[in-house]
Amino acid sequence: MIEYEDGFTILFRLRGSVFPFAFLLTVPSLILTAAWCLLMNDIAETSDFVAVMVQEDFNKSQVWSALTASLALLIAFRTRQALQRFWEGTTLMHQMRGEWFDSVSCLISFSRAAKQ
Repeated sequence: MIEYEDGFTILFRLRGSVFPFAFLLTVPSLILTAAWCLLMNDIAETSDFVAVMVQEDFNKSQVWSALTASLALLIAFRTRQALQRFWEGTTLMHQMRGEWFDSVSCLISFSRAAKQ
């Protein structure tokens, strides 16, 4: 039997937890995003031309639309793949049920009670 620990300490263990791997993936992107924001603030303060170009080219609504579209595509792809796996499993389950039905019907038809 598996014994589980109580509390939130189980979440922050290195062995068997997903958090260390998640932090490994998110920390570099966090650092790059922070550096990009600092760089863009420095450029925007020193150059009015760059500030105007950045503000005109990338509105918050455009960034939000791009993020929403990419997230929608990701969810649609994963949903399609999950549905495909579900129907494949359902098909295999029906095939297995048919094979078991054939096996049982053969056992019954070839039994001694069927010969009488």
